[in-house]
Amino acid sequence: MGPLQSTHAVPTDRRRVLGRVALIIAVVSAALLALSFVIDLDGAERGLIFAVIPLVPAVAAAVVLLLKAGPSEVIELYEDGIAHVFGGVRRSWAWDQVQAIDVAERVGYTEADCTVRFTDGNLLYFSGSTENSRVIIGVLTRHCVDAGREPLRARHKGRTAAFLGGVTLISGGVAAWGYLDGPTVFTVACAVPAVLSLILLISVLVTGRR
Repeated sequence: MGPLQSTHAVPTDRRRVLGRVALIIAVVSAALLALSFVIDLDGAERGLIFAVIPLVPAVAAAVVLLLKAGPSEVIELYEDGIAHVFGGVRRSWAWDQVQAIDVAERVGYTEADCTVRFTDGNLLYFSGSTENSRVIIGVLTRHCVDAGREPLRARHKGRTAAFLGGVTLISGGVAAWGYLDGPTVFTVACAVPAVLSLILLISVLVTGRR
């Protein structure tokens, strides 16, 4: 890898975003669970009790992500390559292993997000909040002139959004059909994944790169 040129600390902004999403899911799950004791659908409201399933892990995730300090994360630039250190685990790649680079400008910000794909299939993402992110991007651009310029993060974001959208439409459609045709425990239970997947879909669409 050659001599170390610089190190760049990665902030915990991703943990905070994920923690807030987990907290929202926990609150909504608790509300759906409470609703099962309030509304009367001739017994079908018992389907909302399934909201306890996402409630427990969502609460645990929110507590860990928002209250507990996460592992340190650093990007290291070397003369002959780049390394990523997360929680003491180090991965490194030579410059000729960089296959594609995706730089996404942040609207209203001077910094930019970046996603890098390597020939071994690994992805490395760092946001504009990373210390001197422009320096990292400049070094990548200078050393990896043959690397492709592809919308890597947008592509993964689109696949995730498509999956969550499908879950929302299917479970929401079943819940709506059941409500109109006479609610059952199963159709009311479908409201739980419909609401939660909609929350996740919104979070995917409104967060991250522009």
